[in-house]
Amino acid sequence: MTRYADPFACPDCHTPIPLGADTCRSCALPLTHPLAGELLRTLTRADDLLGQLRAVATRPVAVSAGGSMVPPVAPMPAAAPSPRRTGLRAASVPQVLLGLGATCLLVAAVIFLAVAWSWLGIEGRTTVLVALTAISGGTGAWLAGRGLRVAGEALTVVALGLLTLDVVGADSAGWLGDLSIAGLVAVVGGVLGSVSLGLALTPTRLVVPQLAAALGLGLAWAGADGVVDGQDLLVPTFAVLAFAALALVGRTTRRTVLPWAALVGAGFAWFDLLVSSLDSLEVDGVITFAGVWGGTGGGVLVAAALLLLPLVLDRRHELAATCLTAATVLTTGILTAPAFDEPLTTATAVALGVLLAATAAARLLPRVWSVVTLVPAALAALPVAIVAAALLLDAGIRVLLVEGQDLRLSDEEALVHPTLLVPATVALLLLLAVAAPRLQRVVARTVAPLALVVTAVATLALFAVPLWTVVVATAVVGAALMGDGLRAEALVGTVRAVLGGAVLLAAVVASLPSPALLTGTLALLTLAATGVLLRGRFPEADLLGGVTLPVALAATMWSAADLAAVDTVLRAVPVLVVVGLLAIARPRVELEASAALAGATAAVLSVVAAVDEPTALAVHLTVAGALVTATSLVHTSRRPLGWVGGLLLAAATWVRLADLGVEAPEAYTLPTAAALVLLGLHRLRTVPEAASTATLSPGLVLATVPSLLWVLAGDPVSLRALLLGAACLGLALLGARLRWSAPLVVGAVVGGLLALRELAPYAHQTPQWVVIGLAGTVLTVVGVTWERRLRELHQAATYLERLR
Repeated sequence: MTRYADPFACPDCHTPIPLGADTCRSCALPLTHPLAGELLRTLTRADDLLGQLRAVATRPVAVSAGGSMVPPVAPMPAAAPSPRRTGLRAASVPQVLLGLGATCLLVAAVIFLAVAWSWLGIEGRTTVLVALTAISGGTGAWLAGRGLRVAGEALTVVALGLLTLDVVGADSAGWLGDLSIAGLVAVVGGVLGSVSLGLALTPTRLVVPQLAAALGLGLAWAGADGVVDGQDLLVPTFAVLAFAALALVGRTTRRTVLPWAALVGAGFAWFDLLVSSLDSLEVDGVITFAGVWGGTGGGVLVAAALLLLPLVLDRRHELAATCLTAATVLTTGILTAPAFDEPLTTATAVALGVLLAATAAARLLPRVWSVVTLVPAALAALPVAIVAAALLLDAGIRVLLVEGQDLRLSDEEALVHPTLLVPATVALLLLLAVAAPRLQRVVARTVAPLALVVTAVATLALFAVPLWTVVVATAVVGAALMGDGLRAEALVGTVRAVLGGAVLLAAVVASLPSPALLTGTLALLTLAATGVLLRGRFPEADLLGGVTLPVALAATMWSAADLAAVDTVLRAVPVLVVVGLLAIARPRVELEASAALAGATAAVLSVVAAVDEPTALAVHLTVAGALVTATSLVHTSRRPLGWVGGLLLAAATWVRLADLGVEAPEAYTLPTAAALVLLGLHRLRTVPEAASTATLSPGLVLATVPSLLWVLAGDPVSLRALLLGAACLGLALLGARLRWSAPLVVGAVVGGLLALRELAPYAHQTPQWVVIGLAGTVLTVVGVTWERRLRELHQAATYLERLR
């Protein structure tokens, strides 16, 4: 029951409201205004709240211990979510303050030394510096021991900075002798590293001493590298070992930062060792075998051995495999590096040897360790693959650019010796089989045979041999692959047949300079496609053979005609007949499409080469139309092609009539239109449920639309226009009488367009005010109608809001 919201009464005076009223008849309150709908929704919400409150009032109340009635306690509202904190975290405040304080203390110490060093004296200076260093270090350790780690870290930074200043001051006082800059850096690094390592090993486990220990060792290495002359490889080697020992100490004592800081320093020292070793290998910019094996290559081998140091800290399999792989790659690279300054054939042979050796080692090693040699094998395979691809490209270019009467290939020297092509292919296939065991079967049964025969033929093409030897070898390989594919099934047969077809196509391309070779290879391709189509045992045989056979057959006939010196104009008709009969004999979509493409290409070539192009075009259109019509008559599933055949025959007639000088469209369209209409009438007579739109529309449109276009483009007041109008009138009356939609629609549409064309000469004589007034009237009517529909829509929405 509602108390406030009543859609059938005025919300102000509560007078009943009749259905569809816009205002209250008593107080004239507007009821269709948007505020009225909002008021109704508000009152409805008030009724809902009142009902909920009434339901709460009917619940039983609680009874207190004294027997008095206690109303139920209202639930506490949920606490509002605390606002998101912004700004600096509380833990960051001491870090900022202590960092700033440590910086200030170090700056003050430097200023003190610069200002007061001259008047304090040796004893005073020594006392002040030692006292400050001891106080800072001791206070930092004491604070860290009491749990104040941030303060301890800050004061430790101050202490280590003062220690550095102590050493520098001692050198300035002459206590350390006559040291060079490099010697001073080494001493500072040694002192800083030793003291920092001692602090890092204390129970406080501060981070700053761990970082400072690695930094001190790095300074000692840098200074020693500048002091020791002629020992460029010895210093970084000892630096790597020292950093490794420091990392081992950190790992043993379970320090968190020290091992990683030491490993970073070891990485820099190792890189310095490697660069210095490589520089020592070059003699006049060339790396020689004597330079590697004469002793200077030992630095690189040492660097390779040092890559195994991380195994002292961590012996997990992943790390061990990574370190061993890196060491193997570096060792292999330095031992074979001199070969890359030799001739390219020598360098390729060395890379090939590395590839075979690394692949064999990967095959012999357990699977979990095979990556150690697979990576060097892959790196060696890169130049081998590049050289093999370059040789294949060179062989193809030589075949395509063959010249001369004897058709002999070029005798130019190849990039590398051609005999390396087949071994390189074998090595790459072995690497693929070892690296991907799951692909071994596919590699062995499909990829390997094809790659080997192709590279063997390419090797032959790299020598100065007659062209026919390469073409015959390629064609035999392709035919063998396709024949092998015919005996196989499923995927293997399909892949082999496709690869064989690709090789045969390559033979066709290679034989282009010789018509006799071209005809022979095309004939072989045709035979292979026929065998795939008729004898293939894999599901895709029909598709592959159907696509290939018509094109190959047409190309073979064209090439044979060219070899026999048959005129180009006469070549296409036999091609059209043969491929057309083939499509009729085996009506498959892929074969018909391929036959249409082959026949159309041959016809275009013949027509273009003809002197009397219209006559040649008419002949070829007639032959094509007859073949298409024949296939529509022979096969029930190809009945729709009858329309295509009819259009081709009609096009042939039109071309011939145009060649004879006939310009009227009716001579071209009416014969075909009459045939189509007669066929449609026969269809309507034999199949009573057939629709006239599908049966009669093509013929009626062909009979009327070309004449209509002629009238629209020419003189509208003519005998053609009169006859066309009479025909349209007859079609419309006949369609209305027989209740056939096709003649009625065609007659009405064409006749209407014709009538409008008859009005065109008089349209410009119409006064402009008539056109403007007509446009204004239309716009006004549309605007009024639009506004009225909007008002009705608003009233309907208001009425629906009142429904409950």
